[in-house]
Amino acid sequence: MTLIGPTGLTLAFMSALYGLTSSLSLPFLPIYSWCGIWTSCFMSLLAITGASSLIELATQFTDDVFNALLAVNFIYEASRSLIQNFQNVSNKSGAFLALNIALITYSLTGTSSQAKQTKYFNKDVRELLSNSGPVAVIFLMSLLIRLPAILNIGVEFLTVPNQIMSGRSLFSPIFSVSHRIKLISAIPALLLTSLFFLDQNITTRVVNNPKNGMVKPPAYHQDLLVLGLITGILSIFGLPWQCAATVQSLNHVRVMSMIESKQESDGSNVEVIESVCENRLSGFTIHAMVLASIASLSILKFIPMPVVSGIFLFLGRKVMTGNDFLGRIKELCMDQTLLKPTSTIKQVGYKTAFSYTLVQALMLALLWTLKSFQKTALFFPSVIGLLVLMRLFLLPKIFSQEALDALDTPVA
Repeated sequence: MTLIGPTGLTLAFMSALYGLTSSLSLPFLPIYSWCGIWTSCFMSLLAITGASSLIELATQFTDDVFNALLAVNFIYEASRSLIQNFQNVSNKSGAFLALNIALITYSLTGTSSQAKQTKYFNKDVRELLSNSGPVAVIFLMSLLIRLPAILNIGVEFLTVPNQIMSGRSLFSPIFSVSHRIKLISAIPALLLTSLFFLDQNITTRVVNNPKNGMVKPPAYHQDLLVLGLITGILSIFGLPWQCAATVQSLNHVRVMSMIESKQESDGSNVEVIESVCENRLSGFTIHAMVLASIASLSILKFIPMPVVSGIFLFLGRKVMTGNDFLGRIKELCMDQTLLKPTSTIKQVGYKTAFSYTLVQALMLALLWTLKSFQKTALFFPSVIGLLVLMRLFLLPKIFSQEALDALDTPVA
């Protein structure tokens, strides 16, 4: 049920690798390919030796910081695109229009995705709206902006290349560099392997969370091996690397689920997954359709950038759902007398919860800082691994075991 695709974190690593090769006056494409080939070998070795079992050492502490990084990245990219519009002093109207389009897209996408919880229409219509709502919103908003009254104000559209590979051969020139460069490429490959290892296994674990009601057992080692082989093939062709896409995978599970709304003791309604239609066909079809979208590049250029920004805002908000770290930040700002009796802040005390959350916030800030600068972006995957070591060796010296048991809930 886990989907793969290019992610923002992978793009940050690729950009850093490009910056490094440019500063050293080295050819990017062959080094990129050798880095991917080494990564493929390392991942295959990890899968064969059963190293995915080590993901048990990554607790909720690591998962929450990692998913918060994904959420912040989505929201940042959307916000940066919208802010850039205001830097064009000659078209403030277009900037405000883009902002409104993004917010409307975000609102409509969120509303349509929650259609299953409404009382309108019948069950089949609600499920259709919930499952296909985001796609329909993109289509309808793109049509709306084609109206002359709106189009004349000025809106930026998605930039799409006319050709897939222009100016180079189908295969990457991997033999155009020296043996020394081939061997040195293993160094950044170790960092990329750590990113893919954690991303793949954390996403797979989130997908297979007992709350999702999966029946079939997970295949961590097999998934990692397949991803390693895919990475090697993509590298030989010089194509973008793929890894587990957390948001898309969770949406895939949601679409294939039977969801019921149940009322808790405090009167609030919560969604409970009753069952999931586990299959390989839906995942294969999704990836096949992504591949087939190459033939529709001329259509994609009609999608307005503000609509893309609105979708990114929705995805960022989606990743935040169920994140204990981000939820705790909200509770720390609330009136403590109004918190639920089950709140971890009431269990461990405000000072302990604040200190624990501050540690997570500092690690998130460190990850974001390393990722944001091209000279340091190569090293941010190692900090994700550092989260695991901090939880194992440092946090037990700062917090009591009782506090860690309450704040760092077990991950299945």
